[in-house]
Amino acid sequence: MRKVWILLPVVGVVGAIVFGLLAALSDDYKAYGEVPIPGSERLHLPEGDVMISFHAIMPDVQNYEKQMPLPQNLELVITAPSGAEQPTVSEDLGSTFAGDSEAHRQVKVAHIVVAGDYTITTNGTDNPSVSPRLSFGHGNHYKLLLWISIGLAVFGGAISTRAMKRRAHTASDAGGRPDVSDAGGRPDVSVADLLSSGQRVRGVLRAFRDTGATMRSQGLTPSRQEFLDYPYYALKVELRLPDRPPVTGRIQQPVPPTEVPNLAVGRELNCAVDPADPKQRFVVDFSTPPA
Repeated sequence: MRKVWILLPVVGVVGAIVFGLLAALSDDYKAYGEVPIPGSERLHLPEGDVMISFHAIMPDVQNYEKQMPLPQNLELVITAPSGAEQPTVSEDLGSTFAGDSEAHRQVKVAHIVVAGDYTITTNGTDNPSVSPRLSFGHGNHYKLLLWISIGLAVFGGAISTRAMKRRAHTASDAGGRPDVSDAGGRPDVSVADLLSSGQRVRGVLRAFRDTGATMRSQGLTPSRQEFLDYPYYALKVELRLPDRPPVTGRIQQPVPPTEVPNLAVGRELNCAVDPADPKQRFVVDFSTPPA
């Protein structure tokens, strides 16, 4: 499962790059021809949706990058060939695409029922453009895949970040990194303090893990010098206090090398706890067997 959430944003980013390039290369807004405004031409249109765009040379194309001005009272009549059903035309304004001194903007979509040669007539009040015309072409399906890839990258990134935070939190709870405290609990509690003054209770080892660190490698100063090179273990211990239900605590503490081979789930331990907060303030006394 971890590999899945790691791959999600990678697949999304790669897909966005690939489909973005394909979308840019395969979009042809004038694939089927153009008709000047005003003017009349016969164009062969395929069956299906045909994208209709306003295309012109603009005096100052940079000012029209966001929204290209359209001719006033733009008129469009598409006459079907004999025997064919008349196509339907709907408004569908799109964004402006500008390059060099030319720009185009989708304005309509025509649904062609039968492929054939259609007579197209245009008219409209002039606007500040040169050589205005209507272009007939197609978009592409890669744009949909592009947006899906972008969504996958964003969603996958959010899921990955959340999963990594959860794993870091879990690792912290389980003893992923040694705490400043010898006992791995609250910073103001040390192994020596609890061993000398804590309440003695029986514990049962429920899980353990070598963190791969020692107090020396972490630059920490132990309360007992012999702890300096002891391996640091994350321990999950069920604490059986008198007159209350058992509680489970998690700590990090150095374990004597001679005791490491004896670690086993279910092993009974002698623990020293602070009765006020046993889950966070306890330590295992490996030098004394459980009472």
